[in-house]
Amino acid sequence: MGRSTNPEQYVNANEDKLVRIIKHSSNDFPRALALAALIEYGDDATVESVATDLERLIDNAEGDFE
Repeated sequence: MGRSTNPEQYVNANEDKLVRIIKHSSNDFPRALALAALIEYGDDATVESVATDLERLIDNAEGDFE
C-alpha cells in the first residue's frame, strides 16, 4: 500500500484478495485482519456476501465435528 492510498481505496482495489484470504487461509491472524478491513472499509454488500458464505461453510461443516 502506497503512502497516498487510504484504507478505503486499498480495500476497494483488493476486495477479491481479501475475500480469498478469509475463505482460504489456514491461519486465523491474516483471516481476522482481512475480515476487519472489509468490515471497517468495505461496502455493505461485500460484508453481507462474506457473512453468507461463512454461514454456509459453517452449516456444511457442522456434521464434520459431531
